[in-house]
Amino acid sequence: MKRYRWNLLSPDEQVVSALSESINVSQPVARALCNRGVTTFDGAKDYFRSSIEHLPSPFLMQQMQCAVDRIMEAIRVQERIMIYGDYDVDGTTGTAMLFLFLKEQGAQVSWYINDRFTEGYGLSSEGIDSAVGQKVRLIITVDCGIRANAEIGRCRELGIDVIVCDHHEPDDLPPAYAILNPKVPGSTYPFRELCGCGVAFKLIQAIVLNSGDESECWLKYLDFVAIATAADMVSLEEENRTLVREGLKRMRKLPRGNFKAMFSLMKVDQSEIGMFHIAFGIAPRINAAGRMHSAELAMEWLLSESEAVAISHARALEEVNVRRREVDGDIMTKAEKMVASHFASYCSSIVLYDESWHLGVLGIVASKMLEKHYLPTVILGSMNGFIKGSVRSVEGFNVYEALQECSDWLEQFGGHNQAAGVTLRPENLAGFRKKFNEVCAAGLSLGERQKVLAVDAELPLEEITSNFLNVLAQFAPFGYGNREPLFVSRELQLFGSPRLLRQRHVKFSVRDSGGRVFDVIGFDRPDIYDELSSLSRPVFVMIYSVEKRMWNNREQMQIKLHDLELRNKPKS
Repeated sequence: MKRYRWNLLSPDEQVVSALSESINVSQPVARALCNRGVTTFDGAKDYFRSSIEHLPSPFLMQQMQCAVDRIMEAIRVQERIMIYGDYDVDGTTGTAMLFLFLKEQGAQVSWYINDRFTEGYGLSSEGIDSAVGQKVRLIITVDCGIRANAEIGRCRELGIDVIVCDHHEPDDLPPAYAILNPKVPGSTYPFRELCGCGVAFKLIQAIVLNSGDESECWLKYLDFVAIATAADMVSLEEENRTLVREGLKRMRKLPRGNFKAMFSLMKVDQSEIGMFHIAFGIAPRINAAGRMHSAELAMEWLLSESEAVAISHARALEEVNVRRREVDGDIMTKAEKMVASHFASYCSSIVLYDESWHLGVLGIVASKMLEKHYLPTVILGSMNGFIKGSVRSVEGFNVYEALQECSDWLEQFGGHNQAAGVTLRPENLAGFRKKFNEVCAAGLSLGERQKVLAVDAELPLEEITSNFLNVLAQFAPFGYGNREPLFVSRELQLFGSPRLLRQRHVKFSVRDSGGRVFDVIGFDRPDIYDELSSLSRPVFVMIYSVEKRMWNNREQMQIKLHDLELRNKPKS
C-alpha cells in the first residue's frame, strides 16, 4: 500500500529553533520554512510578504531597451505589428495580453497562433505569409522563436523585424532585432524561470516605465501571467511566486468579464480562485482548443469584450474539453495495454507510438503515464509522414539534456528540463527508443525511479490549530518549485469505518489524543480503502497535507492523504 519513498527532511535544529522564536511560529512550520531555504526573519518576511515593488527591473534583461524603442517607433509611425504566439496556455495568454496592451497604446496590431496539426510549433511559413499579406513590419513572438533561426532569417529578408519573447532553452541565437529570454548565454536578468507570458509581461512593464507613466497600468495584466505561470510547469519560486500570488489576488477582486464567465461555468466563487482552479479548470479548457481543433477559440474567449460573448466562448471551450477528456481517456487505456510488453525490453523509460493517436492530447497522456509509472515518458503519434509527440520527465532528470544525447535520431526537439516535444522519422523510432532508454538507464538510479515524498516535519494532530492553518496558508501558491508542505503523523488509529467514493477515493477519520476527530481524503487511492477495511483496528503512519477550504459557505479543515503505511498487517 505504501506507494512512495519517504524522505523526512532534517534541517539544522538550532536554525529551526531560532527561526521559530524570531517569527513566532511552531516548530513544524519553522522546519517547513527551513526546508525551502527560508532561515531568517528577513527571509521569512520576503517569502510571506514579497512585493511587486521588489520585482527586478525589466531593463536588466538584455536588449529590453532595444525592443521597447522599436515597438514605440512602430506605434508612432503606425507600422503594423503582429503578435505571434504558441498554441498552449502560455502562448495564448501572453499573445492576448500583449495584443490588448498594444491595442490600448494605439498600435496597429494583429495576432497569429499556429495550427498545431498543419503548421506545428514555432514560426511557420504560413504565419510569415500571413504577416506579409497584412503588410506587417514587426513581429513579436510569445513563447516561441528562440530556435526559429531560418524563419526569422526569412523575415529579415522580407523587411520584417522580429522581437523574440521566449523562455525555452536557446541553441544558436536567431538573427532577431531583439531577443528577450532570461536563459540566453550571459543573461544579466536575475531570475531565469519566467514563462513566455512572463517575459511578455516584463516587456509591457518596460514600455510603461519607459513612457514615464506612473499609473502602474501594467499591473492589470497580472491575471494573464498568473494563469500562464501556473499552467506551464515553471518554478514557483522568487519572481514567479510573487507574480502568481498577486495575479490570483487580482482575479479574486477584479476579474475580467471573460474570467467571470468561466468561473460561473466552473461553479466557482471568484473569491476562492486558486492554483487548483487554474491547473484543473481554466488551463485545460484553454489548452483543449489548440489540442483538439484550433487555439483560435481560446483566443476569442481571452479577448471577449462582452459578457454574453464571453459566456458563449466559455461554453464552446467546455464542449471541446469534454471531447478532449474522452480522447485522452481512450489513448490512456490503449497505452496501458502496451506498457507491459514494452517493459520486457525497456525498463528505464516509456516510449509508446500509435499512428492513430490524436497529437493534441499526447502531452496529457504522457503526464498521466509519468504519474503512474514514474519513468521518463514519450508518447508519440503520426502526422504528415513524421512521428511527433510529447516528452515528460521525473523530478531531477533533465529530459532536454537527454534528448540532446539522442539528437542523431531526431529531426527536431525543444522544451525544458521537465517537458519537451520531439519530431522524428518513422525509420528512426527503434533507434531513438533504444538510445533514449540507454540515456535514462545511465542517468537514473534505482531509487530515483520511485517518486519521493519530501516530508517537512513530524506533526502531532493536536497541533493542527486555526492559527497553524492560517500560517500554513501563507506558503501558497503551491506548484513546481514551491511544493505544498507535507507532514507525518504516527501511531494513528482509524475512527469509524472507511468509505470508498466513486470507486476511486478513500475517505476515513482519525482521532487525536485529545479526542478530536479529523476527516481524511485520499484521492485515487482505492488500495488504501482495501487495506484499512481488512483490519478491525488498523494502526498506521500517514503522510499528508492540511488546508482550510470552504464548503457550503462554511470554513472547514481538510487533511489530504498522500501515502500511508500500516503498522499492523492483515492476516494472510
